[in-house]
Amino acid sequence: MIESLFFMLTKIKKIIILGGGTSGWLTAAYLNNNLRLKPEIMLIEDLAKGPIGVGEGTQPYSAGFLYRCGLRPNDWIPSSEAVFKYGVELTGWNDTPYFVDNDRQENSIIADEFYTNDYFISKDKKEFFDWLPAYQLAKKNVSPKFKGLDQNFAIGEENYGAFHFNAAKIIDTLKTVCNGVIHVDTAITRIDKNENGITALYDDKNKYEADLYIDCTGFSSVLLEKELGEEFISYQDFLPCDSAVAMPTQYTDPNAECHPYTKATAMNAGWRWTIPVYTRIGNGYVYSSKYINHEQAEQELRDTLKEYNAPANHLKMKCGKHENVARNNVVAVGLSAGFIEPLEATGITFTTTVVENLAHVLNLEGNVLNNRAKEIINSQFNIMIDEIFAFVWAHYYFSNKEDTNFWKDIRKGSIYDLPQNIRQIINQYYPTPSKRFRLTPFSMFSTPQWFSVIHAAGSYKKQDISQELELYSKIFIENQNHRVNLIKTTFPNHYDYIKEINDANSV
Repeated sequence: MIESLFFMLTKIKKIIILGGGTSGWLTAAYLNNNLRLKPEIMLIEDLAKGPIGVGEGTQPYSAGFLYRCGLRPNDWIPSSEAVFKYGVELTGWNDTPYFVDNDRQENSIIADEFYTNDYFISKDKKEFFDWLPAYQLAKKNVSPKFKGLDQNFAIGEENYGAFHFNAAKIIDTLKTVCNGVIHVDTAITRIDKNENGITALYDDKNKYEADLYIDCTGFSSVLLEKELGEEFISYQDFLPCDSAVAMPTQYTDPNAECHPYTKATAMNAGWRWTIPVYTRIGNGYVYSSKYINHEQAEQELRDTLKEYNAPANHLKMKCGKHENVARNNVVAVGLSAGFIEPLEATGITFTTTVVENLAHVLNLEGNVLNNRAKEIINSQFNIMIDEIFAFVWAHYYFSNKEDTNFWKDIRKGSIYDLPQNIRQIINQYYPTPSKRFRLTPFSMFSTPQWFSVIHAAGSYKKQDISQELELYSKIFIENQNHRVNLIKTTFPNHYDYIKEINDANSV
């Protein structure tokens, strides 16, 4: 009752964001530009530690988030070395590569509650992936945009879709819309708290106080987990990858190598990402330390890339979540809230979703973070992270790779071993695809995207459709083929168009 009454009466006049990096500066930029009753905002970070993450891939929602921060595409594309992304190609997970796209739903809905997967479930998987519009354009290295045109007919600068970017340089761009945010470069050495949450932060000389503290301290989760004792729920038993090693490589032929999609290639103890940005290629190996150590992982990555000089960045990961990311007067954002391995580039979305929900409830409640507001933040976070957990786990389960101990062991699990709420999500898409396009209005992944993962393994039974729907499907597919062929002959090479954007902004 004390906590409830305290938060019902406390209006937030000052916010401290503890931790910088991508999550800290995304938080600062959004709150600074979207809270109606603008409080004082302070961001405290220890610059000597540097950014934690190396994530450079996003989901389509991130462009809209940046737009609402006050950043137009020409503000962040050149400055963060951004390039476009159609989706993710997975190679080596099954006998042939497959693709999970980021297309708009209009390209998958044939009729009311009848989607492209309802037609292609009766076809060979090769026929589906050969047709998939985003995959065709991605493999041709066709830019999804060209002089105001969009291959998806998306309108507005907030609808720029998914992209790759330089994680360090996006921070500099975010700072340009953080006017008024107080930035403090210091190491916090002491934290005070009481029954209502955090009361003060201290460095060697100063005391810092706020009404709301936002935890952007990465996997350490200093405020939420260490100080408030919020339990971390590990997914280690189901998603065993707990480490990563990353290193850059340079272009030899950017027109061919700056491909507008992420590659996820199966490795001995995990998988490897290939993420081009404008000036280089980002590479990383996500693996389980149960099967190889960090020296072996680095060597396997170097041998695969034929790269023996680039510096390697080793990282430890915590896959799991805190059920309550908003507790007392603390809200955890980014890695401090939860994390799923970066197979579908969901890390940035963990940040943006929580921050958008925080701003929404503060605007509704007049800058009061009451229990009702925290329940909204927590419930939406759990819906999101549980669905992502289910989707990433499905990539492993519906794989046919079994040539190393890692792949044999990770595929021994059963759907029935999963927590009930995760099992219920997967049951919506297997053994038959859901008749709802999205599981909830907030779902990140649609039924056709789940279909790509499960159909790629040949795990669906063929289903017949009526002659009427067969005819309707063929008309729809033919129209899509016509659209794709026009784009192939009209839109430029991906790298050429990105270069054009960069050259125009350098004048």
